[in-house]
Amino acid sequence: MKKNFSVGIGGALGAVCRFGVQHIPIPVPEPYLPFLTMAVNLFGSFLLGFFLIFFIKCLPIHADLRLGITTGFLGGFTTFSTLCKETFFLAGSGNAALCALYAGATVLLGLAAAWFGILCAKRLERRRVA
Repeated sequence: MKKNFSVGIGGALGAVCRFGVQHIPIPVPEPYLPFLTMAVNLFGSFLLGFFLIFFIKCLPIHADLRLGITTGFLGGFTTFSTLCKETFFLAGSGNAALCALYAGATVLLGLAAAWFGILCAKRLERRRVA
């Protein structure tokens, strides 16, 4: 039951944070490219990679709290459903190249961000041990 509560609270907080970021007033370029969704997803991917190592090697925390932060908060903060919605919006706008670029770049850069987060946490752990 604690795991469900941790994930639920974390997910709610992550969704509220994402909602806040999505409503930052910035000029939207034409054609529409969802920069904020991409930024949220890349930042969340980096944090997930970082925290997966950090919470195990540098700052061991209770498994329920770790689950609440990673699965809950970061799962609520990042948004695959919005990525899909915006990809279909771009596809419907008739710009197939931009649609493919957005979807492909988000996935590839998201994986790279997670990998970079893992590297940063490992480097921090090595500095802590030395």
